[in-house]
Amino acid sequence: MNPSLKIIMRFVYLVACLGALRPVLVQALPEDKNQALHISAEKQEIDLKQGVVIYIGDVKLVQGTLEITADKVHVRKDKNQVEESFTAEGNLAHYQQQPEAGKPIIHAEASTIHYNAKTEQLTLDKNVSIEQNGSVTKAGHVDYDIKSQTAKFSGNGRVETVIPAKPETKD
Repeated sequence: MNPSLKIIMRFVYLVACLGALRPVLVQALPEDKNQALHISAEKQEIDLKQGVVIYIGDVKLVQGTLEITADKVHVRKDKNQVEESFTAEGNLAHYQQQPEAGKPIIHAEASTIHYNAKTEQLTLDKNVSIEQNGSVTKAGHVDYDIKSQTAKFSGNGRVETVIPAKPETKD
């Protein structure tokens, strides 16, 4: 295969891999949002006046193919008791979800994973790692705007992406 064609194909693959960064509780299998939300933890604290529910200790949140595990999850609700934002924290909070039928599961981890449902912003902070189908991106911080489908990777040091080599096919 022509070397410049290989470079172009790798660039196209990289752009496709950036699509692996999908938002929590959005852009998932259509069935996920219609599934019951199951949350288990060692403790739960509720402040009805502030509209906050905090799940503490070995927290597991499951909704369809979405699964989040963390040491602590804060759920903030608006005055109408509609979930406004979710923050998962831990030594490393873990997220996994199948974005579309037939697509590989996305795995992400960070010290903090925050999703604002009103602004449709997803933020992963500290020790961020995102993996899908063998491709891995690591950064200190990621901001993802769901509406515009744009992401900004930054952090202490460099942003690192590893894309596995594809076996050559013979024509």
